[in-house]
Amino acid sequence: MSWTETLHRLTGSLTAHKPSLYPAEEWDDLNDIKIGKLSVDGFQGEQRTYALAVKAGLHLFNESLDASHELSQSLHHPTGSYWHGIMHRMEGDYSNAKYWFRMVSSYPVYERLAKDASQYLKECSLSDVSNALIREKLEKLSGASEWDPYAFVDLVEHQVTVAREAVAEELLQHIQWLEMRRLLQYSYAQSGGGGQLIELPEH
Repeated sequence: MSWTETLHRLTGSLTAHKPSLYPAEEWDDLNDIKIGKLSVDGFQGEQRTYALAVKAGLHLFNESLDASHELSQSLHHPTGSYWHGIMHRMEGDYSNAKYWFRMVSSYPVYERLAKDASQYLKECSLSDVSNALIREKLEKLSGASEWDPYAFVDLVEHQVTVAREAVAEELLQHIQWLEMRRLLQYSYAQSGGGGQLIELPEH
């Protein structure tokens, strides 16, 4: 089975899953094996690094932090740094996550991601968020025209280490899912993949 066929089969189930903000273990051990078997032998040069970025992203959808880290730390471009930053955020190493987001700098998906998050939050009832700090930051995010990865790290850190509130958890987990889907599609496109790997909203 080709890379594209195998990838589409894997992606369907994996990207429907919303990873935890702070995973305790892999979601599905079998998925890790399947991702590991995805061969990038047919890729050359920079496209090969983006194919590896796709694999790093799939491991994160499967909440397999070590496997994702092993790949992303070897990818010396902003996309590799982005997956690396998300991995450390999910690991709970928030200062290290910010370091890798500084390596990303500006990024092609940020504008659409900001719109994804804004649209989603405007459809939610933020008054149901009882933690005042998180509610305030989410309200700011709902009106933002630019994605701020550092602000999102702070939101996740406050939720995981202080607030631990169910409503906020659901909202932040969904935004993380939107972020990872945008990044996975971009990684796939840069690897030379044609068409949409994931159905994403157009803005």
